Amino acid sequence: MCSERITTSSSTRFVPVGTPDKVMTANATAEVTRADHSDDRALSKFAASGDPEGRRELVLRLMIPVRNAARYVSGSDVDAEDVAQTAMIEILNSIGEFRGDGALNRWASRITVRTAMAMIRRRRRDAKILQLVRENKTVNASTSEGAASGLVVRKRLAHCFDKLTEERRVTVALRLLHGYSLKEIAELTEVPINTAKDRLRVGRKELRERVLRDHVLRELVE
Repeated sequence: MCSERITTSSSTRFVPVGTPDKVMTANATAEVTRADHSDDRALSKFAASGDPEGRRELVLRLMIPVRNAARYVSGSDVDAEDVAQTAMIEILNSIGEFRGDGALNRWASRITVRTAMAMIRRRRRDAKILQLVRENKTVNASTSEGAASGLVVRKRLAHCFDKLTEERRVTVALRLLHGYSLKEIAELTEVPINTAKDRLRVGRKELRERVLRDHVLRELVE
């Protein structure tokens, strides 16, 4: 847009020169952006207050951008659902930290991406832990040194398993060691499938944390 200098007796100022509708459109866009940010801040404060209606409205507002970010980063529909649920919980817990410097959607998407990346890193460690559990990974099992190392690994893994509650230990063992599906585990342990899923989720998390706290096992999975 061009500008025209207008000189008065006391000062010189510049005013925009151009098609009036373009000037009005630019002004309207700026007003909408400010209104959107103001609306974001109002909603974030409403949700941060703990009001159930505010939290519900926040979830509805962010559901699509959070799911989209989760899907494209995680790479699968199943993982995306887990990421979206975890990210939404983090968003609800952190909404009081939103300052309105940018769009609420972008703020929520950043949290979702961080959640997805953390899940990917956990999955990689879990895969290594699973390999370790199934194969009792050793340096060289054909030598006495390798056999001794394998015995140490088995004992340390067994210790990590033993620290889990019985329900979680059985569920994790059935899944990791024997490859049973969640449906089969639920039938074998005579619990609803959601209960089996929760036991597996918490049990794997606890096992992962215990393995990573053990300096010998940590070197094998990192």
